[in-house]
Amino acid sequence: MKRQKVYFIVALLLAILSITVIVYKKVDFKKSENSLKLSTVFAISDTSTITRIFIADMYENQVLLSKTEQGWIVNNQRPGSVFKIKDLIITLNSLQVLQPVAKPAQQSVIDMLAVSSTKVEVYAKQPLFQLFGYSFFIKERLIKTYFLGDATQTNLGSYALLQGMSEPYIIYKPGFRGFVTPLFSPNPIDWFSPRIFGTKLTRIQTASFIDIENPNNTFFVEKAGPRSFSLYDFQKNLILDYDTTLLINMLSEFRERNYEMFLSKISQSDKDSILQNFFKIISITDIDNQTTTLKLYHLIDTGSLYEDGDLVDEIYQEYNRDRCYATINDYTDEIYTVQFFHFDRQIQPLSYFIKR
Repeated sequence: MKRQKVYFIVALLLAILSITVIVYKKVDFKKSENSLKLSTVFAISDTSTITRIFIADMYENQVLLSKTEQGWIVNNQRPGSVFKIKDLIITLNSLQVLQPVAKPAQQSVIDMLAVSSTKVEVYAKQPLFQLFGYSFFIKERLIKTYFLGDATQTNLGSYALLQGMSEPYIIYKPGFRGFVTPLFSPNPIDWFSPRIFGTKLTRIQTASFIDIENPNNTFFVEKAGPRSFSLYDFQKNLILDYDTTLLINMLSEFRERNYEMFLSKISQSDKDSILQNFFKIISITDIDNQTTTLKLYHLIDTGSLYEDGDLVDEIYQEYNRDRCYATINDYTDEIYTVQFFHFDRQIQPLSYFIKR
């Protein structure tokens, strides 16, 4: 019975402390509207604890950015762009209040935010309260909810409302010329990592470079040692006399090869047309037997051909020399563009690596 009484007293004290902290936080938050800290009330001081960011607009666009042990992911499916999400975190850390919205305009701004704002929810690992330097009941909690609206007339600030505050404000990001709302895109595509290949040289097990138009230019690579590889021609014949430096340099670039653009709005008929111009397959398998395959398709430029000012051909077509289309891992529903200069060594024929 005595032990039960002790448990009851401890539980009661914790409950009182919890209620006290919650009430204190609410009072403190209300006071912050008129405190000296108002200028930074929109900012998140400790961004290291952020675990998730949810962004949505009024047009059913939404995205969830989640922090995992492998890095940030988009909608629990695809790797997120390290640089874009880092910029977003920096923005959350540096948001400042430029000025309150004038009293006569507050209701119209609130009405505008109610129908055309971008909603941003930020979650982080936070304790329910702290006592004597110790944190209690740490878990993921919703720490801030923003409603971000249009730009001001100067285009240097955004109308915004922070949930829990009664008045809207004009906020900005110091050092950033423009209004901050576009930095919080609700479109998942804007947050995708552009990375296609991210395999270090020492982790490459096999590689294949298949030329569809000229099969004799096809070649294969296989790991032979920690930093050495065997080279084979299109018939899988071992090639002994090749330029080791050229091959190693080319394979080393697979640690970071990116696409240029994801084509989000493309009709099925256009996809079918693109997929007919297939010319190259680049495939990398790592030491964990994970394979990434890039397929390349010619981008065809059309127009009229002129020579010395005279029209030679009204319907002239040629392959674009700067970029081409691509699909990744045989998923043809998503079409990308890649720049040739970014894959210059990877699209070279076998003869490029043979000693002269």
